Amino acid sequence: MKALFLSILLLSLTACATERQRHLPELTAIGDARRATACESIFPRGHWQFAHAIDFSMQDGSGGTVIGVTSLSEDEIACALMTIEGLTLFEAVSKKGEGLEVRRAVAPFNKPAFAEGLMADVRAIFLPPAAINIRHGWLDNNVPVCRYTGIDGRTTDILPATDDCWQIKTYTSELVMDRSIVGYSCQKKENSLIPEHLELKGFTNSGYTLKMTLIHAENLTRKTLP
Repeated sequence: MKALFLSILLLSLTACATERQRHLPELTAIGDARRATACESIFPRGHWQFAHAIDFSMQDGSGGTVIGVTSLSEDEIACALMTIEGLTLFEAVSKKGEGLEVRRAVAPFNKPAFAEGLMADVRAIFLPPAAINIRHGWLDNNVPVCRYTGIDGRTTDILPATDDCWQIKTYTSELVMDRSIVGYSCQKKENSLIPEHLELKGFTNSGYTLKMTLIHAENLTRKTLP
């Protein structure tokens, strides 16, 4: 009985610790402009195309492997998911001022809200967050951070110097973490830090994990110049 009680107590303490980690941590603010430059450098600038091998797993145990291709330009984001053999399972384009257009969606990628959720993940990985306020500082474990607060109350923490790469954590307007992105083995390409590997975890009701391995990253800016 005593062992059972200790096991239950340990599980409860672990759950509480996990819950605390999921909430927005305290920030000790500083006014260092160099920190802003470091945070901005994790996002690719200009016109890029990326291809990743993506292993995805859902909370219900389902999952699989796809190839993801993402193209970024000043006013457009295009993304596609394909099988290893090259069959297109999903394709969508988001244009500034025109919204999101889904061009192809094969089951299970045709579920309601999938396109919006996927595009939100793409934006979180590749684009600086839109913000009405940006603060720079340290977390309680001495990790440097840039904190972006959006007009909708959502918060994005960018940790530009974590291990050999960077991390991004996004929080709801209730200040609960809903997404974490961890980059590994960053390589400097042009003026950006491009991870060789990414792990994205979504903490929504339908929790999911994406493990992304870079196949290629190409800066197309020069090719589009006249």
